[in-house]
Amino acid sequence: MKIAISGAGIAGATLAYWLRRAGHEPVLIERAPALRTGGYIMDFWGVGYSVAERMGILPAVRQAGYQVEEVRFLADDGRRVAGFAVDALRDLTRGRMTSVARGDLASEIYRAIEGRVETLFDDQISAIHEHDDGVQIVLQSGGTRDVDLLIGADGLRSRVRELAFGPQDRFEKDLGYRFAVFETAGYAPRDENVYVVHAAASRQIGRFALRGGRTLFLLVFGSERANGVEPTGSAEVRALVRTIFADAGWETDRILAAMDTTDDLYFDRVSQIRMPSWR
Repeated sequence: MKIAISGAGIAGATLAYWLRRAGHEPVLIERAPALRTGGYIMDFWGVGYSVAERMGILPAVRQAGYQVEEVRFLADDGRRVAGFAVDALRDLTRGRMTSVARGDLASEIYRAIEGRVETLFDDQISAIHEHDDGVQIVLQSGGTRDVDLLIGADGLRSRVRELAFGPQDRFEKDLGYRFAVFETAGYAPRDENVYVVHAAASRQIGRFALRGGRTLFLLVFGSERANGVEPTGSAEVRALVRTIFADAGWETDRILAAMDTTDDLYFDRVSQIRMPSWR
């Protein structure tokens, strides 16, 4: 079958790999101009770990990953007030676990299909026409494709879901948090292989030392602190985050200053999609 997949991220690229192995002809359609990099660090274990192993990409994923030793909570003055070793979780998984950046995992998955699966970057689906023999999709670039099956793997704000089932707000459950993620170079202290956390009144700041002298920051806050403001551009995001974390203490002033030096800033809300059916 000819199968179109909207979204070339982790889900879309993994699906394309297995569809191709099963003898189908997948095509990926990705609205970004290139494969998306960066993103938060996530613990990678369980079913996903086993799938990566079956795909033959596990050694590369582990090499790209980090062996986090501790999650450490710090007070305003930098004192350790709580924490836990990650070894316990690693022991539970019998060592079948790593912590990896979302972008690094996506890159390794895509490398397994690159040159084997057609990918249309900088494009997206603008219309869907179902017929007896399958689906015709209209691309934003102006072309059309006739396929047997269309699968949406395009995330929280899925274009396919909107076209096929209706507006986003019918299915999105806001879980009450907003977050900002960014990387910067040259930040100190480093605290290698430790996820450092500082919490202050419905706000949380985390930092993690990456390779190449870079540091990843994750800032999370309760949505009520935004007072209904939904920033639409980078400048508005920076202004909102700076206002909300202005009195959070610890290293916050230096972290906010580092945020202003990067153009690698991602901001979103924490939500869940709830639908009565996926087809």
